[in-house]
Parts: sequence; structure tokens; C-alpha cells
Amino acid sequence: MKKLLKPASLLFNILCLLVFFLTGVFFAGWIEAGKNQGLAAGAIVLGWGVLFAGLAFIVSFFLTYHLVHKKIVIGNWVLLGCLLLGYGITYYRYQQRQEIREEESGPYREKPTVPIQKPDQQGMLISLVSNMSASHFQNTDPGMGFFSPNIFDKPTLYFYNRPNLEKSILEHAPQDSVTFIKNEYNQFEIATAPPWLVPEILKMDYDILYFKIKSVTEEFVEVIVNAQTGQTAYLSKQAGKVMYWPEFLLRVNSVELLPDTGEKVKTRALPTSSDVQTTYAFLRPVKIQADWAQVILLNQDLQEVGRGWIRWRREGHLLIRFNLLS
Repeated sequence: MKKLLKPASLLFNILCLLVFFLTGVFFAGWIEAGKNQGLAAGAIVLGWGVLFAGLAFIVSFFLTYHLVHKKIVIGNWVLLGCLLLGYGITYYRYQQRQEIREEESGPYREKPTVPIQKPDQQGMLISLVSNMSASHFQNTDPGMGFFSPNIFDKPTLYFYNRPNLEKSILEHAPQDSVTFIKNEYNQFEIATAPPWLVPEILKMDYDILYFKIKSVTEEFVEVIVNAQTGQTAYLSKQAGKVMYWPEFLLRVNSVELLPDTGEKVKTRALPTSSDVQTTYAFLRPVKIQADWAQVILLNQDLQEVGRGWIRWRREGHLLIRFNLLS
């Protein structure tokens, strides 16, 4: 019993407790024990640390009872080295997370972007992408929908290149960014942007900026950042709103059936149903059901003259063009 109360034995017990607590925490991170657990994630990781520490603390009493004093001293030095190593790793990870948070809370400066301040430059970019919004999607992959950045609350939009999708976005550093400012008319403008930036839809005088979505993950959304070349980048989901095609169509002002598709307004969401004979000027979606959309038929005065159904998509290809503003 006296052997258990010697300073070296007591130090061995304490070091085992601390070292294996860190081991349990690292093990929980390795197996992603707290992933998708929300507020309970911290408690789960802490629980693994306590479990490892408790078992090691109990075993340490048996070891100090049976080991000779010299081996206990050597064990103390080994455990102390492991403790310092674990502390160093923990501190390094903490510093990395702090740097990422600082980068995301302030303007990104590591990689300079191209300023877009001259009206002719911005106007050229707007003209380029606005012309693509009408029927551009008919012969191209329409993607999953659109991502609209929240430029009102987050004036800097960060781009990530090939992130590790199994890790948190806090563990990634952005590769580039686009920044927004308000002009003298209290309208948002692009202040700086990468030279390759060509969004799918851009009309800053109406605060409209949409990127076409290629894929989504738990924390990231992959978007096409150059509508001409198909170049993609990743954005944080928290930086804006993900709108899949059904939700996006319910937000547009009107849609039109492309003339070369042969599609007509139907009385029901069936290809064999009869055509609606009412004359109309515009179609406004009010309900999406799979590849069909229920629409309100409007005349030139935007008054309802009837209702019907249109097929807006077939085999992944759009059968309509949309109008965001009119």
C-alpha cells in the first residue's frame, strides 16, 4: 500500500488520467463521434475522453502496484512526453481555427482580386450574363437550381477550392472572394472580384446574383462561377440561400414555353390531357409537382384569365424560359 502512495506512483496515476483523457478526445474526433449531433457533439466527445481517462486511471493503480519503482519513473517521463505532444497538437489546431475565423470575419487579402469599379466593366459583365438567362439552359445542364448569396448581411463572399467534404468548413481557408459595396444610390455593386467570375445571372441594380448549383454537401454548395467555361468553386451554405429548381420557379415573375418543344398548356398534369384554349400573355407558376407546374394564365394587364399545367422539364432538360423581372 505504501508503494501506491509514493510521489512517483501518484504522478503516474495523474499522468495516465490526463494523457488518456486527451487520447479519448482524439479518438472521438477520429471516428467523428460528434458529427451531425448538433449541440450534443461536445458532450459526446467529452464523454469519450472521460471513458478513456477513467479506465486508464483504474489500470494505473494495478501497474504502480506491480511495477518496480524504476519502471514507474520511466513511465512518468514517457507519459509526460505524450501529454506535451497532445497539448501541442491541441493548441496548433486551436490556432488554425482562430486564423480561419479571422479570415472569414474580415476582408480576404491573401490573394488579390480584380477591382470592378468602372461602370463600363460592370455593365459588360451584367450584359454578358443577363443575355444567358433567357434560354441558355435549354441545351445545357440546368443544374440543381441556384444559390443566391446574402449580400445584405455578408458583403464578402468566399470561394473554396476542392475542400475536404468530411471536415468542417471552419477547418478550410478560402481561396478567393468577391466583395460588395453600396454606391451613392444605396445600391449594391461589386467592388472586387476574381478575373474568372461570370455568374449565371447578375443584375446588381436589382440586387440579383445567382450561381447555378452543381452539387451540395452538408456545409458546402458547389456552384458554377464561370458560366462560359463551366469552372466551379465551393461556397458556404450559410453565405446565402440554396434554391432548387421548384423553389426558384415559384419566385420568378413569369415563364414561357419554348416554341420548339411542342409543349402546350394542359388542363391537368398529364401529357394526354386536353390543351387549354384560353388566350394568354404570361404564365406564372404557383405549384410544382415533379416535372409539371401549375400556372396562372395572365393577360397583358396581368389579370388572371385561367389556369392550367405545363411540363417544365423532361429528362433533365428545361422546356421553358423564365423571366425574373417582367
